[in-house]
Amino acid sequence: NLEELSLANNNFTGSIPPEIGNLTSLTTLDLSNNNLDSIPDAIGNLTDLTNLYLYNNKLTGIIPETIGNLTNLTNLYLYNNRFTGPIPEAIGNLTKLTYLHLGYNQLTGPIPATIGNLTNLTNLHLYNNTLTGTIPETIGNLTNLEILYLYNNQLTGPIHEGIGNLTNLFHLALGINQLTGPIPEGIGNLTKLIDLALSENQL
Repeated sequence: NLEELSLANNNFTGSIPPEIGNLTSLTTLDLSNNNLDSIPDAIGNLTDLTNLYLYNNKLTGIIPETIGNLTNLTNLYLYNNRFTGPIPEAIGNLTKLTYLHLGYNQLTGPIPATIGNLTNLTNLHLYNNTLTGTIPETIGNLTNLEILYLYNNQLTGPIHEGIGNLTNLFHLALGINQLTGPIPEGIGNLTKLIDLALSENQL
């Protein structure tokens, strides 16, 4: 019947045990600021979770595809770990997310187009990875975004005109990539911007 479990700010090491998947009433799981090194597929059993905080650990391997089962999540913090491989396509199932932070990992491959399903997002942090490919046009669906940080990756191609749909943005950082082409005129629609960083590209 446990609903909230916080073991943050300890010195736990080793794997998150798969038995965590038995705690099916959890709404908040906070294991941040430890030295944990792996996350089990059984995390996908926790379908009542609204908050998952695993940041500042040493988690390795891929982000489990089963994370796409957690359709009640509003906050997903996996930053400052050692995750490799792609962002799972199933991330697009998490349509209640408002805050997604995957920064400071070693993620590779493209940003999945399914990220455009997350229309409640206000914060999207994918910076400091090694993501490749183009910025998906579906980013333009995320009209509630206030912060979009994609800097310090290996993203290529143009900045799509759809970026101009994100009229609630305060912070837009796409620097330190390999983006090409013109800066879209739609940038001028972003009248709430206080921070625009496009440096170190090939625009």
